[in-house]
Amino acid sequence: MSVTLEDYSSPWAEKINANCKNKDFYLATLKAYPSGCVVTEGYRPLAEGIANFDVREDDIWVVTYPKCGTTWTQEMVWLIANNCDFEGARKVLLNERFPFIEFGMITADTGIEGDTFATAKNMQPPRFIKSHLPKGLLPKELWTKKPKIVYVSRDPKDVALSFYHHYKLMNGYKGSVEDYLEAFMNDALVYSPFWGHILDFWKLRHEPNVLFNTYEEMKQDLPSVIRRTARFLGRSLTEEQVAALTDHLSFAKMRENYSVNKEEGMTILRQMNGLPDSHRFIRQGSSGGWRKEMTEAMALRFDKWTEEATTGTGYKVGVSGHKNF
Repeated sequence: MSVTLEDYSSPWAEKINANCKNKDFYLATLKAYPSGCVVTEGYRPLAEGIANFDVREDDIWVVTYPKCGTTWTQEMVWLIANNCDFEGARKVLLNERFPFIEFGMITADTGIEGDTFATAKNMQPPRFIKSHLPKGLLPKELWTKKPKIVYVSRDPKDVALSFYHHYKLMNGYKGSVEDYLEAFMNDALVYSPFWGHILDFWKLRHEPNVLFNTYEEMKQDLPSVIRRTARFLGRSLTEEQVAALTDHLSFAKMRENYSVNKEEGMTILRQMNGLPDSHRFIRQGSSGGWRKEMTEAMALRFDKWTEEATTGTGYKVGVSGHKNF
């Protein structure tokens, strides 16, 4: 598979990029095909390597659009697959246990997480790998070797606002939230288009190697999602383990867990971008938090956008469609 790149610009992308103090992260400058995904210049040297990545059948991948509960899901998946080894999880940073394969696309500063592509490539099996790339840009062998893939979706209103705060933290974004939300709906941000990302995996939800979860279900009934994910991974957990994992994955515990909260790097970014200590990588952890920040008019526009994109697909925000939930 060959990846084709073309220069990308739009009024919304240019406005967001111009309002970013830190130009090292998430600057939308290219489109990558066959997916039409918005990417950064940093994706260029990674494109063919990722497309032709040597996938193994015993890999476990977590794939999401950004800010859909990725870190939460990674920690859940790793612990389920490792028999709830909480002590082992605390000793090793999540990004070392579960490398973000295209992190070099996000920033040229590989000192933050290292060469994650090389880390993923050279890990001993079973490998745990994270990606935000859409289906069309993921390794082609995912669809022939068919390792386990856990996908997570989330209400786009919550995604957009969470991504906005992430841009403030990572990029020092100084523009308005209204401009950011417009850019989100106009698919002008890195990893967009949002609905193409979600719906491509929604179509795969019945494939035996794909599990489609939702952030909302994790918030509503995490023990059920843990049990479902364990069955998907071929693991058996006791009720005591389910209870312990549910507690470990609580927002309060995740926010203070040094192995997952990236606090060392976030402290540097907060200082660089003039943000208070309360602006954290694991920020709010809520479902429906958009109600605190989004105007009613903007929420209605998001809902109309969602309806137009999902009509006829069977997709409903917050509903995975699994019979056991």
